[in-house]
Amino acid sequence: MITIRSAGVNEISKQISISQQYQKKMRGTYGKVNRQFPKELPYITKEEAFKGYKLLMKKFGKKKVRNLSNTKWITKKLKAGRTRPRRCWIALSGDSSSLWKGWRRLVHDVSHRIYDFQNPNASRDHSQRQAEIELEIGQYVMDQGWLEGKLKPKSKPILTKDEKVAKKISNLEKLLSRWETKQKTAHTYIKKYKTKIKRLSK
Repeated sequence: MITIRSAGVNEISKQISISQQYQKKMRGTYGKVNRQFPKELPYITKEEAFKGYKLLMKKFGKKKVRNLSNTKWITKKLKAGRTRPRRCWIALSGDSSSLWKGWRRLVHDVSHRIYDFQNPNASRDHSQRQAEIELEIGQYVMDQGWLEGKLKPKSKPILTKDEKVAKKISNLEKLLSRWETKQKTAHTYIKKYKTKIKRLSK
């Protein structure tokens, strides 16, 4: 009886030790997540946030699953599912380095969507794997130069009145050239079909 009870206590102690080690590792990874970005983050526009969101979903929203007949592995992709960015992803004023908005919030939210997609039966929202995904996504954002403005829409050059006229003329000349080519082709076929009709009518 004492031996059985002792074995049970040892098993509980072992489980507690494993849990403590897991929690320690998870806190360490979340610490890396919180420290990975520069202290001063740039502002992020609506266009940057939405474009970044879609690119991150495309890059990380994948997982391997068995096909319906269970004969091979296939790649399942997560759909973006949004038509506009969340307000908390946009930061045009105030503290852009906050955990609750801007780049940090965008990366955090995307990491949760990816984690939930890849682990639909997970019992907790925050875990070691979720922290690893967030760390990986944050590093990707920095490596791609998004914090330096790589996602900003390119500004269109302001044309003078003469440049606008020249551009319109150039476009019209291209259209004219296309239709002249079509006209020549049409004449060729018209002549060809007339010749066939004439020959068959004899």
